[in-house]
Amino acid sequence: MEQEVIALVCSTCKSLSEHVKMESEFFDIVGFENDVMEWSDYDNDVPPLDAPHWMWSDRPPEQGQVRTVKVCHPFHMVVGNPFWMLYTPVSSSLNGWDSHPEEIEHSSFVRCSIECVLEQDNFKAWLRVKVLEVWMIKDYNKRFPIRDGSNGYLEDFEMFGKPCIFNYQDWLFISAGAQGDLGVWGLVKRIDSQYHMLVYGDWGIHRNNAFGGNILLPKHQIEGWIEQAIHNERYQTVE
Repeated sequence: MEQEVIALVCSTCKSLSEHVKMESEFFDIVGFENDVMEWSDYDNDVPPLDAPHWMWSDRPPEQGQVRTVKVCHPFHMVVGNPFWMLYTPVSSSLNGWDSHPEEIEHSSFVRCSIECVLEQDNFKAWLRVKVLEVWMIKDYNKRFPIRDGSNGYLEDFEMFGKPCIFNYQDWLFISAGAQGDLGVWGLVKRIDSQYHMLVYGDWGIHRNNAFGGNILLPKHQIEGWIEQAIHNERYQTVE
């Protein structure tokens, strides 16, 4: 029996989403970033795919629920196969953790599978998904074993140069990119004067991936970045 695949097209260049390998030797979770999926409180009756405005849900996903979501490029997934999705509450989904850092500890990776397709065109789709698991980001330093972050994790930040750093309580949100076309970011938790990267993001025109784990980063390197960011006026702290 042929598998049903949901693969959506880029609205800019019309290229088709490519399959994302949902495993990594560097991380415990591989999934899509939150921009790829929007959560709703609709059931089977959904707005038109091209509707400019509709009501986002402020109800976080819970294990066992069946929810209606809207997905866009670069989403690519086989109906019925499980996949991970970064979930952030509504305000930080719209404006980022740096605008709503209080939502960091309410964010999670959600493991889902597609139950059925409600509506679909080339660019977007309304889906019913089953919520299989919800793993809160704030617990990853306890959930996952520590990985050595001294090699293979920070090179892309160095490549882009001069990362921006946002500090909220024990959290650092570090981002670097190239003129809005591609970039990387990391969510780092300060624990006992050490720096643990619990989420890493890698984005570009045709990718929007998020990774979860417990990566112990070199302390001297992160504190060097902080000093550099302060000097370059690319550091912001909020209590």
